[in-house]
Amino acid sequence: MSTPRLSVFAISHYCEKARWALDFYGIEFAVQYLAPGLHGRYAKRLGLPVSSLPILEVDDEVIQGSSAIIDWAEKHTMREVALCREQPAAVAATEQRLDAIMGVQIRRYFYSEALVSYPHTVRPIFMRDLTGVSRLFVLLAWPRIRGIMINRMDLGPAQQKDACTRIEAELDWLDDLLADGRTYLHGSALSRADITAASLIGPLVQPPDLDVALQLPPQVSADLVRWRERPVLQWVEGIYREHRDCR
Repeated sequence: MSTPRLSVFAISHYCEKARWALDFYGIEFAVQYLAPGLHGRYAKRLGLPVSSLPILEVDDEVIQGSSAIIDWAEKHTMREVALCREQPAAVAATEQRLDAIMGVQIRRYFYSEALVSYPHTVRPIFMRDLTGVSRLFVLLAWPRIRGIMINRMDLGPAQQKDACTRIEAELDWLDDLLADGRTYLHGSALSRADITAASLIGPLVQPPDLDVALQLPPQVSADLVRWRERPVLQWVEGIYREHRDCR
């Protein structure tokens, strides 16, 4: 097997989820950073029906999406250690809910302020680690890229308030889940539900091990002050501290 290549955005909590799983399973991989806009052309060239990242390429195989990449890693690891397989139905349901709601709404919540009102803080992160041609593309096409992202992700002040309400409902659910003092969401060891939760909520916590430090806009910063003492945010910090040490 050749070295897998993982295509990611420099800023993406779903990409972080895939990287964490590959690191956990000890799978060496090369990272390819793609520019927003160009990523769609790349996915199309691979014959994929949608443009979302992350994308993992291994020999003639193409795997798209963080959950599918975890599936692949579990089958191809040479390590004896494995993510916890206890309570598989609960783990699967939690992962799907986090992917569908928490991940989407955190992205919508952050970009509704950062990309709409403070786009100068977002562009440098997207340009990080890009090649010269891709960097030039982002520089020249940034107004169009920003407009497309605002439209496709349904961003704006009202949308940020809506996303905030949905996030708080999910944080309540996770706080309730952790109320019995459990160390992991399901089972006695780290599972893919834990990696999903920590990766997707990580931007709200900004743990030291997070690969990209975000410049948070004012409303997001104010909300994070309110949420800081929530059990689930403290839990995410602990999961990063205990388990995300293999970058």
